[in-house]
Amino acid sequence: MVVRRPRLDAVFSDHAPAPPRRAAAASGPGSGPGSTAAGLVVDTEQRTVTVDGHRLTPLPYLEFELLAHLVGNPLRVHSRRQLMEAVWGRPDTGESRTVATHIARIRRKLGPGHREAIATVRQIGYKYDPRLARVA
Repeated sequence: MVVRRPRLDAVFSDHAPAPPRRAAAASGPGSGPGSTAAGLVVDTEQRTVTVDGHRLTPLPYLEFELLAHLVGNPLRVHSRRQLMEAVWGRPDTGESRTVATHIARIRRKLGPGHREAIATVRQIGYKYDPRLARVA
């Protein structure tokens, strides 16, 4: 069971909460949130993932959240601990391969053109780099 805690910046902020984000990582002209151009599009409002114009079968909750987090913060290196806290909502004990297992499943589902875009940064964690994707 995953318990989602409110973010502290949302709790203590004087500002209204930000609208739900759409993480788009499409490439090519006319690309943007919800674009059907070649590339990877993660729509967090409808919880869909589109790869090269083809919608993937719905991802399990945590796989989707992990992919959306990485794609929503491109080129940023995330440690395993940061990912556990951001996606799972609990601290990483360092005793399991949970993050690595979920990353491997996501890569398999993205296919050969986009799996390379989720890069492993040795001894640190993972990052999403859209420049590494091989778009057909």
